[in-house]
Amino acid sequence: MLHHLSRPTIVVALAIAFQPAIAAVEDEAAIVVTATRVPTRVSEQLADVTVIDRAIIETVGAATLPQLLAQQPGMQITTQGGTGKVTGLFTRGTASGHTLLLVDGVPLGSASLGLPTLQNLPLDQIERIEILRGPASSLYGSDAIGGVIQIFTRQGEGPAKPDAFVGIGSRGTTQLAAGVAGGTGVVSYSLRAARLKTDGFNVASDVTHFQDVNFGTPPNPDADGYRNTSLNGRLALRPAVGHEFGLTFIATDSKNAFDSGSDPTVDARNDEKNSVWTLYARNRLLPAWTSTLRYGASKDRSQTWDYDWNIFAPAWSLLQTTQKQWTWQNDIKLPVGTLMLAAEHLDQAVTGTTNYSVTSRTVRSLIVGWQARLGDHALQLSQRIDDNSQFGQKTTGNLAYGYHITPELQARMAFGTAFKAPSFNQLYWPNNGWGGGNPNLRPETARNRELGLEWSRSGARLAWTHFDNRIHDLISGWPPVNVGRARITGDSLEGGHAWGPWSAQVSVDLMKPIDEITGDRLQRRAAQLVKGRVAYAPGPWGVGAELASVGDRYDSTTQARPLDAYAVTNLFAHYRFVTDWTLEGRVDNLFDKVYETAWGYASPRRALFVGLRYTPR
Repeated sequence: MLHHLSRPTIVVALAIAFQPAIAAVEDEAAIVVTATRVPTRVSEQLADVTVIDRAIIETVGAATLPQLLAQQPGMQITTQGGTGKVTGLFTRGTASGHTLLLVDGVPLGSASLGLPTLQNLPLDQIERIEILRGPASSLYGSDAIGGVIQIFTRQGEGPAKPDAFVGIGSRGTTQLAAGVAGGTGVVSYSLRAARLKTDGFNVASDVTHFQDVNFGTPPNPDADGYRNTSLNGRLALRPAVGHEFGLTFIATDSKNAFDSGSDPTVDARNDEKNSVWTLYARNRLLPAWTSTLRYGASKDRSQTWDYDWNIFAPAWSLLQTTQKQWTWQNDIKLPVGTLMLAAEHLDQAVTGTTNYSVTSRTVRSLIVGWQARLGDHALQLSQRIDDNSQFGQKTTGNLAYGYHITPELQARMAFGTAFKAPSFNQLYWPNNGWGGGNPNLRPETARNRELGLEWSRSGARLAWTHFDNRIHDLISGWPPVNVGRARITGDSLEGGHAWGPWSAQVSVDLMKPIDEITGDRLQRRAAQLVKGRVAYAPGPWGVGAELASVGDRYDSTTQARPLDAYAVTNLFAHYRFVTDWTLEGRVDNLFDKVYETAWGYASPRRALFVGLRYTPR
């Protein structure tokens, strides 16, 4: 299985992972919310979790959220041409629609396509990212078969501080950002604006491949640019100890050029607007009881200019998803452990130029969770009942157990179930002569078992996870039907260490993502992922490098259109030449590797980006 990646790459990565002197570590005192819905130390988790804070985001200097996620363990990213283009995310070998995206607790994505919206969330507006790998429907409901990504927007504290960033790079790339944040014990606030623009490149550099997946249509030879403007804000009031009321919002407006798959003369483009806002009240009603009431809404609006086969001419089309969610969660400290009780009400609606026979659905949910640590033993339990207006009730659960063999070494095991509701397209797409949706579809379901070992000491960490995820009633074909079964087994090894000015991390994922009906590899899924990062920061300056190596894949469900394995190396550096001013630089695809993550669509070649950041200290 390993021969698809170079032997030196595997050997070096494994050597790094198994030596504590060169392995990356998470802050054991860091608090994570996503894994249990209750704030808990990373070191006390029984799940496969990664936390990416603001310091890491600024250190590595990644331009986009997909670019940052591509460096994380167990995650594989596909794009149709780079920044702002259609993006797929495979978590532990599951499908793109099997990872739930939350922004400040509210789901963001397209209910018509059944996919999360990743490519338009700017990193400058993000305070922290939490990644939960493994089934999480018992906490969050539909879509969380492979995991959950939760984005927390920027926050403020301390004296009022303005900050700014300006950068330029290859292919006409420019980036601007500015904001102000601050706070006291009573009030905190943050307000930021950002803009990213790039001229891009011709996303379909391989004409033969592009025509193969686009009905023989040749690509338009022009460059396909992208621009994104965003605004983010947060306000929190704390009138008394244990009581907080707040508002958060983020809004993005992006314009994206792409190559039409129907007519090369069409200057195809896509205008997208994404927004999420929340109102919340967090109150400690009793010393052992904290209540959180939140109302949030998200909007995913996509307007596309492309060739329309219904009228045999270019035309605008519109797809818009609106999600409105009420959540009431209660965290109760018991004599043994912490109990979490929550109720949710979610309304999803789709509008646009497509005439769906049903345009909305409602999901009512009850969630219960309990976690406790008894000496060397730890337990985490959760169960959720979802009542969906389209297909009725679905119950999911999760059980995890951990045991500290020594103070530094913990073994863990877990079993969980998950599901994904069919999208509006799959259910209600009108039959226009090419076939339509199937309103009788059942949700896709999954059962996952995993084992793990984690060792940590003095800034060093080494973790191994084995997982076996079996997915039933996979939806495929057109008209869509429930016919598929998949089994994804794998082992994930990650480690890290920080010593003096040095820090490093590495991960190796070996998977078998198999279609159990045909025996073929699942579409676009790699069997091997190797990633690493090393950095040296002795003082006001620092340098680093990161590697992502992805095994071979197939672009079709029949193992046709093979995609070669590839490895990409990036460099990053920073220099704080004055107390509040830092010069940053990054080189992506250092060795100018030519590769595809999706058949027919080019990936970015070597690029240089340089920026200047003002951050008062």
